[in-house]
Amino acid sequence: MVPEILLIRAQQYLLNVMGADSVSNAQPKAWSEADQLPYYLQNLYLFYEVDLFGRPCLLMLSRTQEGETPAVARKHWQTICGHFKGDVIYIIEAVSSYNRKRLIEQRVPFLVPGNQLYLPMLGIDLREYFRRSIQTEMVVLNGAAQAVILREILHRDCSGLPAKELAQVLGYSPMTISRAINELTSGKLAVANKVGREKHLSFPLSKRALWEAAQPLLQSPVTKRILISLRDYNQYKAQFGERLAGESALSNHTELADTSISHWAITAAKWSSISKNNEIRVLERKSASELIGHGRDRDEVVLEVWVYDPEVIAIDDSCVDPLSLWLSLDKSKDERIDIACESLLRSAFRE
Repeated sequence: MVPEILLIRAQQYLLNVMGADSVSNAQPKAWSEADQLPYYLQNLYLFYEVDLFGRPCLLMLSRTQEGETPAVARKHWQTICGHFKGDVIYIIEAVSSYNRKRLIEQRVPFLVPGNQLYLPMLGIDLREYFRRSIQTEMVVLNGAAQAVILREILHRDCSGLPAKELAQVLGYSPMTISRAINELTSGKLAVANKVGREKHLSFPLSKRALWEAAQPLLQSPVTKRILISLRDYNQYKAQFGERLAGESALSNHTELADTSISHWAITAAKWSSISKNNEIRVLERKSASELIGHGRDRDEVVLEVWVYDPEVIAIDDSCVDPLSLWLSLDKSKDERIDIACESLLRSAFRE
C-alpha cells in the first residue's frame, strides 16, 4: 500500500473510533520540519501533522508495508520525538501479534488502520482484530513446514512449484511435503492451487510480511545440543556438514565476539551415524576450567541437532541461515546476543 493511501485509511480509522469531535476535520498537512531529520528517517517515513483532542500529533507513516522491527521503530520514534513538540504516532499497514506485543511493551504509540490503536499518552488501547494468518488451534509449524517458509523467505524459489518438486528441493518425502502444505494453507500463510493432479504452492505475501505472519508459529530448529570431544576436529568437519551455528555463526554475521567452543548444526540422521564413532566422546556440560583440564590433545565442539536439514535453507557456504539462527537464539537471556540478533534480523531483510 502506498503511504498516501495509508494516510487516508489512518485518518478514516481515527474518525471512526474516536469521533469527529476528537479529530481535527482539517486535512493532515505535511510536516514542514521533516527536512531537519536525518536522511535515513526521511527515507523510511512520511510525516503529517494532525490534532487529536486538541493536542498536536505527528503521524509517522512507514513507507514500506512491513515497517521496522519494534526495537528499531522505537529508536526512530524517540529520535523524532526530540524534533516535534507534541505526540508522535507510528502508522503501519499491518503488524503481527508478536510485534504488537513488543511495541506495547516499549510504549510506542501506533496505529494499524482497521486493527489497532494504541495511544498510551491518552490511555487508549483499542484492539479489534489482527491480520494474523494463524489458526488458534495450531501451536507451531512442524519442521518441514517451517523449512518451506524459511526457504521461500530467503530464496523465493518455492512459490509456484508442484508438491513433487518442492519435496525434491527440500529433501522430504511427498507425504511429508503434503502435510506441510496443509499446515501452511490452513494457517493462511500460503495458497495451494491444483494443477492437474498436483498441488502448486504460492505465497502471496512479501518476504518480510510472510516472516511477520509466520513468526508466532515458528520454533527453534534445535532439538538438543551435545557437547563432544574428539582428537582432530578437522577430520570430521565434512561429516558434520560444515555449518557453523549458535554464537559461532552469530559472530560471523555480526560484531559479537566469538566463543571458545564452536557450535555446528547437524541433522538427527547425521548425529545417529557420528555417535557410533568410538573417537567421539559425549561430555557433560561442565565449567570452562573442567573442559580445559579435559586434555589439550582433544577438541571440544557443541553439536546442535536440528529438526530440519540446515543445508537446504543456508544462503552461504559456512553458516546456517540467518532466520533459523535467530530462532535458535531467541530465548537467550544474554543482552549481547539480543543486540546481535537484532542486527542479524535487520541484515536479513535489507534490500
